[in-house]
Amino acid sequence: MSGASPPAPRLGVGLWLGAGLALSLGGWSGCVDQAHEVHLYREVLDAGSAKPAPLREGETLTLERALALANADNEQLASQGETYLQALIEKRRAFAAYLPTVNFQPSYTIEQAPRGTVEPLTAGAPAENAAAVAATQGNFAQHGNVLTRLEAPLVGNLNFDFRDMPLYRGAGVVVAQQKQLLLDTRSTVLLNVAQTYYQVIVATAQEAVLRHSLQLQQARVRDLEARYRVRLALSLDVAQARSDEAATRVQLDQAGNTQRNARRMLALLIGAPSVTGPLDDAVIAPSPLEPPARYAQRAEAQRQDLLAAKLAVQAAHYAVDAAVAEYYPSASLNVAGYLYEQNYIDASKWNGILLVNLPIFSAGTIQADVRESWSRLRQAALFESYLSREIDQGVRTAYDNLVTSGDQLAELRHEVTAADEAYVQAVQMERKGLAIPLDVLTAQDRLLNAQLQWTQEAFNQTIDRLNLLRAVEGLSPATPRQFRWVAPAERPGAA
Repeated sequence: MSGASPPAPRLGVGLWLGAGLALSLGGWSGCVDQAHEVHLYREVLDAGSAKPAPLREGETLTLERALALANADNEQLASQGETYLQALIEKRRAFAAYLPTVNFQPSYTIEQAPRGTVEPLTAGAPAENAAAVAATQGNFAQHGNVLTRLEAPLVGNLNFDFRDMPLYRGAGVVVAQQKQLLLDTRSTVLLNVAQTYYQVIVATAQEAVLRHSLQLQQARVRDLEARYRVRLALSLDVAQARSDEAATRVQLDQAGNTQRNARRMLALLIGAPSVTGPLDDAVIAPSPLEPPARYAQRAEAQRQDLLAAKLAVQAAHYAVDAAVAEYYPSASLNVAGYLYEQNYIDASKWNGILLVNLPIFSAGTIQADVRESWSRLRQAALFESYLSREIDQGVRTAYDNLVTSGDQLAELRHEVTAADEAYVQAVQMERKGLAIPLDVLTAQDRLLNAQLQWTQEAFNQTIDRLNLLRAVEGLSPATPRQFRWVAPAERPGAA
C-alpha cells in the first residue's frame, strides 16, 4: 500500500436509488386528499342527497330546507364527523399491526483511530502488523487518524402479538359506535333547528297580536281621557289604562327582541349569514298514535345513542381481551438487507433476528391494565343500563306531552270559535248602533289572542311530535316528508 490516504467513499447506485425511493415514498404518504377525508363522514350525513344551495336574502324558508342546511353546514356535525373519521383511521392503524414495516436506515460513523493504527500500512510492512491493524480497524476505512464507516441497510420488521386481533376488532366496533353517535348528534342539532324555527314564527305572531293590542290600549286611553274630561270616568281609570298601554309596549319590544335573537340563532344553526325572509308556518296535522309501549320498543331497537352505548360495551369486551393477552408471548422478526457497505471484509449482505418475549414479572403493570379494562367494561355496561331507562322515560314523557297538547288544542279550538262568534256579534251590534268601535276592537283583540294561543299550541304539538320521533329513532333532513302539514288557511278562525 502507498502512504497516501485512501479516497473518500462514494455512494453506490443502490444507495442513491434507496434514498430516492425513501424520499419519494415519504413525500407521497404526506399528501392527504382532504376532500376525500371529509367525504367519508359526509356520505353518512348526506345519505346520497345533494348539498342544498345557500340561503338567499329574503328567501322564504321552510322547515325541511332549514334542516337540510343545518345538516350540510353545521360545525357541530362536522366536528363529530371528524371523530368518526378518526375512528376509521384508528381501525386502519390497528390493521397495520399485521403488516410488516420497511425502513431505510443509512448511518455514517466517524471516530478517532486507536493508538498504533494511525499510520497506514506500507508495502513493506510485516504480515502480522497488517493483520493487527485490520483487526483493530474492523469494518472502518482509515483516513489519517480518523476511521469512518458508511452502511445503508433496508430494515424490515414483522410483529406477532396476541393483542392485535382484539384491538383490531375493538377498533371496528368503535367505528360503528362513532357512526351512531354522529347520527345522534345530527338528531339533536335538527331538533334544535326545529325548535328555534318555530320560536321565530311564534315571536312573529306575538308581534302582530301585540301591535293590535297596543292599538286597542291606545283607543281605550283616548276613550277614558274623553270620559274623564266630561267627568264620566275617574282619574284612576285613566292611569290604569295608561299603565296597560305601557305594559303592552314592553311586551311588544320583548317579542321583537325574541324574534331577532331567534333568527340569529337559526342562522347560526343552519350555517347562514342571516335569516331575513319569512318562514313557512305550516304545522304537522294530527294523526293517530300507537301505544306508548310500542314506541319504547322501537326506541330500544333504533335509538342511535343507545345503539352506540351497546357498541361501547362490545368495544370494552375487546379491550379486556387485549389486556389479558399481555400475559401471552409475543414475537418480532427483524430482517436487514444492505444496499451499500464500505470496506467490509467478512460482512454479510443481510441478517435476520427473531425475538420472542414471554412476560415473567411485569411488576403488576399487566394486572393493572386488566383491572382497568374490566372497570371500563362495567362502566360501559352501567351507562348502557341507565341510558336505556332514561330513553324509556323520555319516550313516555314525549308521548304524554303530545297527548296533552292534542287535548289542549281541542279546547283552544272551541275558544277560538267562541271568540270568533263574539267578534261577529260585536261588529253587527256596532252597525245597529248598539255598540261602540272600542267594543269591536276589544272583541277582535280577544279573537286574535285566542288564535295566537291555538297557533302556539299547534307549534308546540309539532315540536312534541318531532321530539317523540327523535326520542324513538332520530331525525334527518327528510323527516318532514313523513308527515302531512296543515296550511294556515285550515286553522280555526282563519279568514
